[in-house]
Amino acid sequence: MKILVSGATGFIGRSLIPTLQKAGHQVYALVRQTDSRLDKSIQQFTVHTLKELDEPMDAFINLAGEGIADKPWTEKRKKSLFDSRVTLTKKIQQALKYCPKIVISMSAVGLYGSDSNQTYHEESPLPQDGFAHEICQAWEKAAIDFATHGARLVIFRLGVVLGPNGGALDKMRPAYLFGLGGKIGNGNQWFAWIHIDDVIKAINQALSDEKMQGAYNLVAPDIIQQKTFAKSFAASLNRPAVFPLPAFILELALGDMASLLTKGPKILPTRLTNEGVEFTYPAIDGALIAVQNRR
Repeated sequence: MKILVSGATGFIGRSLIPTLQKAGHQVYALVRQTDSRLDKSIQQFTVHTLKELDEPMDAFINLAGEGIADKPWTEKRKKSLFDSRVTLTKKIQQALKYCPKIVISMSAVGLYGSDSNQTYHEESPLPQDGFAHEICQAWEKAAIDFATHGARLVIFRLGVVLGPNGGALDKMRPAYLFGLGGKIGNGNQWFAWIHIDDVIKAINQALSDEKMQGAYNLVAPDIIQQKTFAKSFAASLNRPAVFPLPAFILELALGDMASLLTKGPKILPTRLTNEGVEFTYPAIDGALIAVQNRR
């Protein structure tokens, strides 16, 4: 296949690109500016030069988006997050001369809001709950424009992606290595997660399986609370998890963004489970040990 990938140098993109090339696909990258980190065999485009892409793409994999938890949610930051997801997706759709046959676009479980007492699967009524919900909903609506032009659209609502050399674990690891890791607040909020190998596996399956269409919760079937994650992550590093972080400290420091850490509903991968998808890392202990072994 000829596959256009946005976010090619990001955390997921760095793992995905080699697997696509190994499978014999011809990869094109959408970048902000020419990026020397990409293999020389990959032709690079910006949004402004996409019009020069005269051949139709078999697939477009949309991984672009600034890290939602990288900085506090000021109004300026919210606009940057929105533009890097929603506005960019719309610009790509408008810039391409030909609609790809397959579009695989990311979303996130933030779509389901922050009520820790709720449980959601793909068909659940959605809450109207905060910025994370609003941006994910707008992001998915932007991707649906591809479907209206004839693409088979798959949307993956990602949990926290766990993998070596990047992502959320790299940000948390220093505190845990110093023995300062632990539950956040009471730790009872749900922690939706997925190992990066299973993200790559799901994307590749969506490319080849014509039955896959619509939205999927891309989270592991091991449904855990944050306190369980903290204990398991500390154990994978041979460290204790005895220092709880009070929720109010995060709320003072991060404002609205603290809800990503202090709250979280239970998210079920119902569609993937019903369709018989087998996860490489279905349980948190094995996933975290695998990450540590590959660092």
